[in-house]
Amino acid sequence: MAFLRRLTPRLRSKRTWAVLTMLLAGAAGLYVRALDDTLHSVEPSRLILDRRGRYLGEVPAGDGELGYWPLPYVMPERVVAATLVTEDQYFYEHPGVYLPSVGRAVLQNVRNGRVISGASTLAMQVARIQSPGDRTLPRKAAEALEALLLIRGHGHEQVLRQYLTFAPYGNRAHGVARASRLYFDKPVEDLSWAQAAFLAGLPQMPGRMNPFTPDGLKRARKRSHRILRELRNKGFLTVEELHQALQADLGLMSRPRRQPEAMHAVLEWSAQAKRRQAPISVATLDLEIQEQVASILRDNLRRIEDSGAGNTSALVVDTATGDILAWVGSRDFFSEEHKGAIDFVVTKRSPGSALKPFIYALGLEKGAFTAASELPDTQMEVRSDSIGAYLPENINHTFMGPMLLREALANSRNIPALRVLSEVGVEPALRFFESAGVKDIGWEPDRYGLGLAVGNLPVTLEELARLYGALAREGESLPLRRFVDEPSAAPKRLLHRETAQLVRHLLSDPQARRPMFPVGGPLDFPYAVAVKTGTSQGYRDAWTVAFSDRLLVAVWVGNHDWRRMRGVGGANGAAVAAHRIMDRVMASHRPWQPILDVFPPPDGAVAVDVCPLSGRLASTDCPHRKSEWFFPGSAPTERCPFHSQVKLDRRNGLRAGATCPASEIISRVMLDLPDTYTRWARSQHLDLAPRQESPLCPSREESVMPKVAIREPRGTVRLLFDPDTPASSSTLRLEAEVTPSTEQIVWLVDGVPVATVAYPHEYRWSVTPGRHVITAAMSRHAEVSQPLTVFVED
Repeated sequence: MAFLRRLTPRLRSKRTWAVLTMLLAGAAGLYVRALDDTLHSVEPSRLILDRRGRYLGEVPAGDGELGYWPLPYVMPERVVAATLVTEDQYFYEHPGVYLPSVGRAVLQNVRNGRVISGASTLAMQVARIQSPGDRTLPRKAAEALEALLLIRGHGHEQVLRQYLTFAPYGNRAHGVARASRLYFDKPVEDLSWAQAAFLAGLPQMPGRMNPFTPDGLKRARKRSHRILRELRNKGFLTVEELHQALQADLGLMSRPRRQPEAMHAVLEWSAQAKRRQAPISVATLDLEIQEQVASILRDNLRRIEDSGAGNTSALVVDTATGDILAWVGSRDFFSEEHKGAIDFVVTKRSPGSALKPFIYALGLEKGAFTAASELPDTQMEVRSDSIGAYLPENINHTFMGPMLLREALANSRNIPALRVLSEVGVEPALRFFESAGVKDIGWEPDRYGLGLAVGNLPVTLEELARLYGALAREGESLPLRRFVDEPSAAPKRLLHRETAQLVRHLLSDPQARRPMFPVGGPLDFPYAVAVKTGTSQGYRDAWTVAFSDRLLVAVWVGNHDWRRMRGVGGANGAAVAAHRIMDRVMASHRPWQPILDVFPPPDGAVAVDVCPLSGRLASTDCPHRKSEWFFPGSAPTERCPFHSQVKLDRRNGLRAGATCPASEIISRVMLDLPDTYTRWARSQHLDLAPRQESPLCPSREESVMPKVAIREPRGTVRLLFDPDTPASSSTLRLEAEVTPSTEQIVWLVDGVPVATVAYPHEYRWSVTPGRHVITAAMSRHAEVSQPLTVFVED
């Protein structure tokens, strides 16, 4: 029994130790399993350079730092040698932990009572870099175990590659490949011995050895010289190579800085660079051109800012390649007052008249017009289901009468453009703009109407540049490129080649722009440039797009809050800057290529002399003539009807009727315009052929059926009555078509006569609130027009 009593405590003790052993073994197993034996990966940063290799910007790596760039398949010998001499001379001789160094470190740490030396091998540093932590003994033990696991699982080469990819080299740069670009602007394979040794020393104290500070550079140079001497001791360098390396100029670069003029471009290109595999992307941008464009835009704003202009943007594009050479998003990215952080290159705004060339191009494509088609620039009533009837105006509130298509487009007249669009159709025009890359087009019925021709389809400056790029490239789309190695997208044919050539010819014709744009203005160039301006309603946006035989320049001026400018339009606001940009960039862009003096006419086009007023074949009665280009089969065959011999009664100067005796008839060449132009011609005090026949010798009345019809306005009219507007200004113009034109008519409102008028049978009725029925009745006949209903709402 005594033996059992003595044995029982021993058995209990053995059981306790067994349990403790099992617990310790389990804990050790859990500890080992908790160790990290993987080689981590981080999404590398993306460096963006301009086309000349200048620093543009960088997209941070996955952890917000820079670098983590992959190394070449064969790691650079100089970098490897300098790194191993510095960090772990026995790297290939140990399994991850070098025991002699551990022994020395333990003695030093015990003597000092704290961690003085960690005896870290390169593999242990990889473990620490991947899993940073406090420098404690347990942490050091974990790093040692992880180092063993890393070497065992991945081998020395992969662990060394991981170190060279992840090690910190200062200024947020991780990895020797990124450091080589940061400090020396060269690939890691091209480093000299002096540069390799310089970089090898940085990871030990990247903060204290910052090459961009004088003290840091001094420490880094001193450290690199020790590494070079050690390389000589190990036989990597000869004495002569050591001497050269010690005396060599490192070629250290200055700290890269983003250009403030390119902040919007950095953001735009960074978004694109994130989707690219290569760590270095070369942008199509040219920072020299970018700075020039930004400077010109600032100067232009200073010129017009007293007129309420607050912001501006611009694009410069190489039309041969689609390369974007400059992208200026605003006057100042950091301006809070003008909301400079908004990128107005990609902001939708009203283009004003900037879309007109494409409306005209579609009319030419359809075959409904030629460059000499007559387009009345006279008052025109436009009807819309959403807003009723309205009378559009030109920007200068005047009319120019009969115009040919060339001059109507070049002078940017609104009314002719509306007439062309009414023939082309709004929906076909919208389909064209959508196919050309204009986004967010609404397809609700009557959303745009004929207002599409004068700016109610918002576009961005980038979209506008692509549209005009199609004209510059003779009808093929211009896909814009952002990187020099980006494959060019296949162009799409948007317009027939000859149509685009003709529109380009129209926009580059300085004589066609008169009188709206004077000689020597910003739209006139000494070389071939097609140019178009745009001004949105209320002078909220001013645009100019110009292209030469190699460049396209697009400029916008306005305010972030759509505030009106005071008279600042495309010609005097944006065109001045566009002209200066074009001149500045053309001087150095492809200097080996001769500059075109003029754009040639369309391929296969023939020149025909026409009357500059009617666009028909010039007759001997036409006082002037001009040469115009026509596609085969489209030239006019009719003689000019606007200038003709008119027979007059010499007694009163009126038209001689069929009953006039020959002795009383004289014949004169006179301007004989259609009724469409009568009101305009009267306002211009033109000497027109009379419409009225001489009462002394009229035509036989029985041969003419009397008729009267209201010409303007038509249908049902809805108006808003403003009691604050003077009665003389609150009027509605009434016009009737009467046969014979010599007859007088009576205008009646709600059955009450209000005026008796002769040719041209017009009257301005002072509107009053309510529903009114208006008719026109002939004075000497029983003919009465169909009624016109007018609603005047107060």
